[in-house]
This record gives sequence, structure tokens and C-alpha cells, in this order.
Amino acid sequence: MSGYAAGSHRSRMGGGSNYLCLPEEPQLRNHTKPGVVAGWLYGIEYWTHLNRGSIHRPPTGTKPYQAKPTPCAVCYVPQRSAQLMIPASNTCPVGWTREYDGYLMSEYSQPVGILTYYHRTTTYICVDSAPEVATGPIYQIQAVILFVRVGCGTLPCSKFTEGLNVPCVVCTK
Repeated sequence: MSGYAAGSHRSRMGGGSNYLCLPEEPQLRNHTKPGVVAGWLYGIEYWTHLNRGSIHRPPTGTKPYQAKPTPCAVCYVPQRSAQLMIPASNTCPVGWTREYDGYLMSEYSQPVGILTYYHRTTTYICVDSAPEVATGPIYQIQAVILFVRVGCGTLPCSKFTEGLNVPCVVCTK
């Protein structure tokens, strides 16, 4: 199944902590609108660089996908029953099959005041190193994902280079 990646709005409270893969052809039910809701779902767009500088640039050689809708896919491989996403790696353990490798991405933390950030915990996802783009309007800035970078200190700086995009690999067995 393929579709549209969706998540909570980047600056609104409520909603889930994980990303969802909505089908290309949704099957919605007619019902009355509730008075109170837990949150809203919005399509996610890639935010791979900011106009103010070069802190979120995509890896060299990748196609531009800044502010474009993020597609998703749900996969089933009958011969394999386990899936594993390994951050900070681009190879699978012995006996596992590499499905794809890419970069770790997650939700954006919004500044709300001096030294204060609105923060919502979201699931880290491994985005293919050659990502596809979904159809739809661009630059809505509702739900966005950015590259995750390494911050060394507690992580040893001798092994984890400060500020690098974190690679990842998805493996099955």
C-alpha cells in the first residue's frame, strides 16, 4: 500500500506521537463533527533546508525535495517476518536483508519563547536516500520532517561526529 505520510500539525497541541501512512484513496465515513478533538492529521512535507542558512541541506547528489509532500508505503514481505530500522548505520546484520538505506528524520521543534521550545515527541523514521515526492500542494508548512543530526557529548565525540545527518537502514529477516 502506498499513500501520504501524515502527522500532527507542527505547532498545535494534541495528536499522536507516531507518523501514519494514509491510503491514496481514503475510505471516510459520514458523521457529525465532534465538539472536542484530540488532534488533527496533516500531510507531511520534507524540510531539508532552511532559507536562512545551510544547516538542513540534503545530502550531496540528491534531488531537491524541499517543501514537497512526503509519500509513504506499507510493505509486507511474506518470506520475512521481522523488520528492523537501525539508526547510525547503512548495513544490516549478518543474515538480514537490506530493504533500503537513507537518513533519519523526525518532527520539528517549534520555538515559543526565549530558550523555550514547543516539543512533541514523534517517531523517528528512516527516509530513503533517494526519496520520492507525493503529488499535492507544496509549502503548506503544517507538518514537517527534518534531518536528525548527531549531538556528541554523552555520545562519544570520537565515534559520533557533531552535526552530521544520521544515516539509517531498514532490514528484514
